[in-house]
Amino acid sequence: MLLASHDGEQWIEAQLRSILDQRGVDVRVIVSDDASTDGTGEVLARMAAADDRIVLLPPGAFGSALANFLRLVRDADVEGADAVAFSDQDDVWHLDRLAQQLPELAHAEATSGNVTAVYPHRRVLIEKHHPQRRLDFVCESAGPGSTFVLSPAAFARVREVVAADPRVDDVAQHDWLVYAIVRAAGMPWTITSQSLLDYRQHEGNVVGANVGIQSAFVRFQQLRSGEFRRDAARVARIASDVADGALRDELAHVAGLLERNDAAARRELVELAPQLRRRPREQQLLRAAIRIGSW
Repeated sequence: MLLASHDGEQWIEAQLRSILDQRGVDVRVIVSDDASTDGTGEVLARMAAADDRIVLLPPGAFGSALANFLRLVRDADVEGADAVAFSDQDDVWHLDRLAQQLPELAHAEATSGNVTAVYPHRRVLIEKHHPQRRLDFVCESAGPGSTFVLSPAAFARVREVVAADPRVDDVAQHDWLVYAIVRAAGMPWTITSQSLLDYRQHEGNVVGANVGIQSAFVRFQQLRSGEFRRDAARVARIASDVADGALRDELAHVAGLLERNDAAARRELVELAPQLRRRPREQQLLRAAIRIGSW
Protein backbone atom coordinates (compact mmCIF):
# COMPACT_ATOMS: atom_id res chain seq x y z
CA MET A 1 0.00 0.00 0.00
CA LEU A 2 1.47 3.33 -1.03
CA LEU A 3 0.13 6.26 1.01
CA ALA A 4 1.00 9.91 0.37
CA SER A 5 0.45 12.32 3.27
CA HIS A 6 0.55 16.06 3.84
CA ASP A 7 -1.01 17.88 6.78
CA GLY A 8 -3.44 15.01 7.34
CA GLU A 9 -3.41 14.85 11.14
CA GLN A 10 -7.18 15.11 11.29
CA TRP A 11 -7.81 11.99 9.18
CA ILE A 12 -4.74 9.84 8.77
CA GLU A 13 -5.12 7.61 11.83
CA ALA A 14 -8.61 6.52 10.80
CA GLN A 15 -7.38 5.90 7.25
CA LEU A 16 -4.48 3.76 8.44
CA ARG A 17 -6.72 1.81 10.82
CA SER A 18 -9.09 0.98 7.98
CA ILE A 19 -6.15 -0.36 5.93
CA LEU A 20 -4.53 -2.34 8.74
CA ASP A 21 -7.91 -3.87 9.65
CA GLN A 22 -8.58 -5.22 6.15
CA ARG A 23 -10.18 -8.66 6.36
CA GLY A 24 -8.62 -11.76 4.87
CA VAL A 25 -5.44 -10.15 3.48
CA ASP A 26 -1.97 -9.26 4.74
CA VAL A 27 -1.05 -5.61 4.24
CA ARG A 28 2.02 -3.40 4.46
CA VAL A 29 1.69 0.37 4.23
CA ILE A 30 4.56 2.50 2.87
CA VAL A 31 4.09 6.19 3.69
CA SER A 32 5.70 9.24 2.13
CA ASP A 33 5.08 12.49 4.00
CA ASP A 34 5.38 15.79 2.15
CA ALA A 35 6.64 18.34 4.67
CA SER A 36 3.63 18.22 6.99
CA THR A 37 3.45 21.15 9.39
CA ASP A 38 0.71 19.80 11.64
CA GLY A 39 0.88 16.66 13.77
CA THR A 40 0.87 14.18 10.88
CA GLY A 41 4.49 13.18 11.44
CA GLU A 42 3.87 12.48 15.13
CA VAL A 43 0.80 10.34 14.36
CA LEU A 44 2.76 8.38 11.75
CA ALA A 45 5.74 7.86 14.06
CA ARG A 46 3.51 6.66 16.91
CA MET A 47 1.57 4.24 14.72
CA ALA A 48 4.69 2.91 12.98
CA ALA A 49 6.34 2.27 16.37
CA ALA A 50 3.30 0.23 17.41
CA ASP A 51 2.83 -1.70 14.15
CA ASP A 52 5.69 -2.87 11.95
CA ARG A 53 3.33 -3.13 8.97
CA ILE A 54 3.71 0.66 8.61
CA VAL A 55 6.94 1.70 6.87
CA LEU A 56 7.88 5.38 6.79
CA LEU A 57 10.07 6.68 3.99
CA PRO A 58 12.40 9.54 4.91
CA PRO A 59 10.26 12.70 4.89
CA GLY A 60 10.84 15.26 2.18
CA ALA A 61 9.41 18.36 0.54
CA PHE A 62 7.76 17.42 -2.76
CA GLY A 63 5.30 20.24 -3.27
CA SER A 64 2.25 18.40 -4.59
CA ALA A 65 0.25 15.20 -4.26
CA LEU A 66 1.44 14.20 -7.73
CA ALA A 67 5.12 14.59 -6.80
CA ASN A 68 4.60 12.72 -3.54
CA PHE A 69 2.91 9.77 -5.26
CA LEU A 70 5.59 9.68 -7.95
CA ARG A 71 8.19 9.55 -5.17
CA LEU A 72 6.40 6.49 -3.79
CA VAL A 73 6.31 4.85 -7.22
CA ARG A 74 10.04 5.45 -7.67
CA ASP A 75 11.30 4.65 -4.16
CA ALA A 76 8.95 2.30 -2.30
CA ASP A 77 10.25 -1.23 -1.74
CA VAL A 78 7.45 -3.49 -2.99
CA GLU A 79 9.58 -6.61 -3.34
CA GLY A 80 7.50 -9.73 -2.73
CA ALA A 81 4.12 -7.96 -2.85
CA ASP A 82 1.28 -9.83 -4.57
CA ALA A 83 -0.33 -6.49 -5.47
CA VAL A 84 0.29 -2.76 -5.06
CA ALA A 85 -2.44 -0.29 -4.13
CA PHE A 86 -2.57 3.47 -3.67
CA SER A 87 -4.07 5.29 -0.71
CA ASP A 88 -5.01 8.86 0.09
CA GLN A 89 -4.66 10.08 3.68
CA ASP A 90 -8.25 11.03 4.35
CA ASP A 91 -10.51 8.19 3.21
CA VAL A 92 -11.90 5.25 5.17
CA TRP A 93 -11.63 1.92 3.38
CA HIS A 94 -14.46 -0.57 3.61
CA LEU A 95 -13.01 -3.49 5.56
CA ASP A 96 -13.63 -6.04 2.78
CA ARG A 97 -12.28 -3.72 0.07
CA LEU A 98 -9.08 -5.63 -0.77
CA ALA A 99 -10.74 -9.03 -0.35
CA GLN A 100 -13.21 -7.94 -3.05
CA GLN A 101 -10.58 -6.53 -5.37
CA LEU A 102 -7.71 -9.00 -5.29
CA PRO A 103 -9.61 -11.80 -7.10
CA GLU A 104 -9.96 -9.40 -10.06
CA LEU A 105 -6.22 -9.75 -10.65
CA ALA A 106 -6.76 -13.35 -11.69
CA HIS A 107 -8.02 -12.06 -15.06
CA ALA A 108 -6.71 -8.47 -15.16
CA GLU A 109 -3.49 -6.64 -14.39
CA ALA A 110 -5.20 -3.80 -12.53
CA THR A 111 -8.57 -3.01 -10.99
CA SER A 112 -10.48 -0.10 -9.46
CA GLY A 113 -14.05 0.71 -8.50
CA ASN A 114 -16.66 3.10 -7.21
CA VAL A 115 -16.52 5.20 -4.06
CA THR A 116 -19.01 6.83 -1.72
CA ALA A 117 -18.44 10.56 -1.39
CA VAL A 118 -19.03 11.57 2.22
CA TYR A 119 -20.19 15.10 3.00
CA PRO A 120 -21.15 16.47 6.43
CA HIS A 121 -24.84 15.67 5.93
CA ARG A 122 -25.06 13.25 2.99
CA ARG A 123 -23.46 10.31 1.22
CA VAL A 124 -23.34 10.05 -2.60
CA LEU A 125 -22.31 7.02 -4.65
CA ILE A 126 -19.76 8.05 -7.30
CA GLU A 127 -20.01 5.65 -10.23
CA LYS A 128 -16.89 5.09 -12.35
CA HIS A 129 -17.70 1.64 -13.77
CA HIS A 130 -19.20 2.71 -17.09
CA PRO A 131 -17.90 0.53 -19.94
CA GLN A 132 -14.34 1.29 -20.93
CA ARG A 133 -13.69 2.80 -24.34
CA ARG A 134 -10.71 2.31 -26.60
CA LEU A 135 -9.07 5.64 -25.73
CA ASP A 136 -10.81 6.72 -22.52
CA PHE A 137 -7.48 6.87 -20.71
CA VAL A 138 -6.45 9.85 -22.85
CA CYS A 139 -9.09 12.02 -21.16
CA GLU A 140 -9.85 10.47 -17.80
CA SER A 141 -8.70 8.21 -15.02
CA ALA A 142 -10.39 4.94 -14.10
CA GLY A 143 -11.62 6.77 -11.00
CA PRO A 144 -9.95 7.89 -7.78
CA GLY A 145 -6.44 6.50 -7.49
CA SER A 146 -7.32 5.48 -3.93
CA THR A 147 -9.29 2.57 -5.45
CA PHE A 148 -6.44 1.29 -7.65
CA VAL A 149 -4.89 -2.15 -7.14
CA LEU A 150 -2.14 -3.20 -9.58
CA SER A 151 -0.47 -6.52 -10.23
CA PRO A 152 3.32 -6.64 -9.79
CA ALA A 153 3.69 -6.60 -13.59
CA ALA A 154 1.47 -3.54 -14.00
CA PHE A 155 3.24 -1.68 -11.20
CA ALA A 156 6.63 -2.55 -12.69
CA ARG A 157 5.56 -1.06 -16.03
CA VAL A 158 4.35 2.11 -14.31
CA ARG A 159 7.59 2.37 -12.33
CA GLU A 160 9.64 1.91 -15.50
CA VAL A 161 7.87 4.82 -17.23
CA VAL A 162 7.96 7.08 -14.17
CA ALA A 163 11.69 6.46 -13.77
CA ALA A 164 12.53 7.09 -17.43
CA ASP A 165 10.13 9.78 -18.71
CA PRO A 166 10.53 13.28 -17.22
CA ARG A 167 7.20 14.35 -18.73
CA VAL A 168 5.40 12.48 -15.95
CA ASP A 169 6.33 15.27 -13.53
CA ASP A 170 4.03 17.63 -15.45
CA VAL A 171 0.87 15.53 -15.69
CA ALA A 172 -2.26 16.66 -13.89
CA GLN A 173 -2.87 13.64 -11.64
CA HIS A 174 -1.02 10.45 -10.73
CA ASP A 175 -4.09 8.25 -11.08
CA TRP A 176 -4.79 9.43 -14.63
CA LEU A 177 -1.13 8.75 -15.50
CA VAL A 178 -1.15 5.26 -13.96
CA TYR A 179 -4.35 4.31 -15.77
CA ALA A 180 -2.98 5.57 -19.10
CA ILE A 181 0.31 3.68 -18.77
CA VAL A 182 -1.34 0.37 -17.90
CA ARG A 183 -3.98 0.65 -20.62
CA ALA A 184 -1.51 1.84 -23.27
CA ALA A 185 0.72 -1.12 -22.41
CA GLY A 186 -2.17 -3.41 -23.39
CA MET A 187 -2.75 -4.68 -19.85
CA PRO A 188 -6.39 -5.49 -18.94
CA TRP A 189 -7.99 -3.22 -16.31
CA THR A 190 -11.35 -3.88 -14.66
CA ILE A 191 -13.57 -1.24 -13.04
CA THR A 192 -16.00 -2.90 -10.65
CA SER A 193 -19.36 -1.61 -9.47
CA GLN A 194 -18.76 -1.98 -5.74
CA SER A 195 -18.22 1.06 -3.56
CA LEU A 196 -14.80 0.38 -2.05
CA LEU A 197 -14.30 3.26 0.37
CA ASP A 198 -15.72 6.37 1.96
CA TYR A 199 -14.27 9.32 0.03
CA ARG A 200 -14.27 12.23 2.44
CA GLN A 201 -15.08 15.61 0.91
CA HIS A 202 -13.55 18.65 2.58
CA GLU A 203 -11.75 21.89 1.78
CA GLY A 204 -8.36 20.17 1.70
CA ASN A 205 -9.19 17.74 -1.12
CA VAL A 206 -6.66 17.99 -3.96
CA VAL A 207 -9.24 16.47 -6.33
CA GLY A 208 -12.82 16.12 -5.17
CA ALA A 209 -15.73 14.00 -6.24
CA ASN A 210 -16.84 16.15 -9.21
CA VAL A 211 -20.34 16.48 -7.81
CA GLY A 212 -22.47 19.61 -7.88
CA ILE A 213 -22.54 23.00 -9.55
CA GLN A 214 -19.28 24.30 -8.10
CA SER A 215 -17.35 21.27 -9.34
CA ALA A 216 -18.94 21.57 -12.79
CA PHE A 217 -17.94 25.25 -12.92
CA VAL A 218 -14.31 24.40 -12.06
CA ARG A 219 -14.20 21.79 -14.81
CA PHE A 220 -15.73 24.23 -17.30
CA GLN A 221 -13.07 26.80 -16.44
CA GLN A 222 -10.39 24.18 -17.05
CA LEU A 223 -11.93 23.43 -20.44
CA ARG A 224 -12.12 27.09 -21.44
CA SER A 225 -8.55 27.78 -20.39
CA GLY A 226 -7.20 24.91 -22.49
CA GLU A 227 -5.65 23.37 -19.38
CA PHE A 228 -7.51 20.08 -19.67
CA ARG A 229 -6.73 19.77 -23.38
CA ARG A 230 -3.02 20.32 -22.70
CA ASP A 231 -3.13 17.73 -19.93
CA ALA A 232 -4.79 15.21 -22.26
CA ALA A 233 -2.22 15.87 -24.98
CA ARG A 234 0.60 15.26 -22.50
CA VAL A 235 -0.94 11.98 -21.35
CA ALA A 236 -1.47 10.89 -24.97
CA ARG A 237 2.20 11.57 -25.77
CA ILE A 238 3.40 9.56 -22.78
CA ALA A 239 0.97 6.76 -23.59
CA SER A 240 2.01 6.64 -27.23
CA ASP A 241 5.58 5.90 -26.18
CA VAL A 242 4.31 3.06 -23.99
CA ALA A 243 2.06 1.49 -26.61
CA ASP A 244 3.01 -0.72 -29.54
CA GLY A 245 1.87 -1.05 -33.14
CA ALA A 246 -1.35 0.55 -34.32
CA LEU A 247 -2.25 1.86 -30.87
CA ARG A 248 1.07 3.71 -30.67
CA ASP A 249 0.38 5.43 -33.99
CA GLU A 250 -3.20 6.25 -33.04
CA LEU A 251 -2.17 7.81 -29.73
CA ALA A 252 0.51 9.92 -31.41
CA HIS A 253 -2.11 11.13 -33.90
CA VAL A 254 -4.59 11.95 -31.13
CA ALA A 255 -1.88 13.83 -29.26
CA GLY A 256 -1.26 15.89 -32.37
CA LEU A 257 -4.96 16.71 -32.66
CA LEU A 258 -5.06 17.81 -29.04
CA GLU A 259 -2.05 20.04 -29.53
CA ARG A 260 -3.80 21.86 -32.35
CA ASN A 261 -6.93 23.98 -32.22
CA ASP A 262 -7.90 24.33 -35.86
CA ALA A 263 -11.20 23.36 -37.45
CA ALA A 264 -9.89 20.13 -38.97
CA ALA A 265 -8.54 18.91 -35.62
CA ARG A 266 -11.82 19.76 -33.89
CA ARG A 267 -13.80 17.81 -36.51
CA GLU A 268 -11.70 14.71 -35.90
CA LEU A 269 -11.97 15.08 -32.14
CA VAL A 270 -15.75 15.37 -32.35
CA GLU A 271 -15.80 12.00 -34.11
CA LEU A 272 -13.42 10.54 -31.53
CA ALA A 273 -15.34 11.81 -28.49
CA PRO A 274 -17.26 8.52 -27.92
CA GLN A 275 -13.89 6.77 -27.52
CA LEU A 276 -12.42 9.41 -25.20
CA ARG A 277 -14.92 9.21 -22.32
CA ARG A 278 -16.74 6.26 -20.76
CA ARG A 279 -19.97 7.87 -19.61
CA PRO A 280 -22.44 8.75 -22.41
CA ARG A 281 -23.27 12.13 -20.86
CA GLU A 282 -19.56 13.01 -20.70
CA GLN A 283 -19.17 11.99 -24.35
CA GLN A 284 -21.96 14.38 -25.32
CA LEU A 285 -20.55 17.22 -23.22
CA LEU A 286 -17.11 16.72 -24.74
CA ARG A 287 -18.53 16.81 -28.27
CA ALA A 288 -20.42 20.00 -27.50
CA ALA A 289 -17.35 21.64 -25.95
CA ILE A 290 -15.23 20.78 -29.00
CA ARG A 291 -17.87 22.04 -31.46
CA ILE A 292 -18.22 25.43 -29.79
CA GLY A 293 -14.47 25.80 -29.42
CA SER A 294 -14.38 25.83 -25.61
CA TRP A 295 -12.08 22.78 -25.53
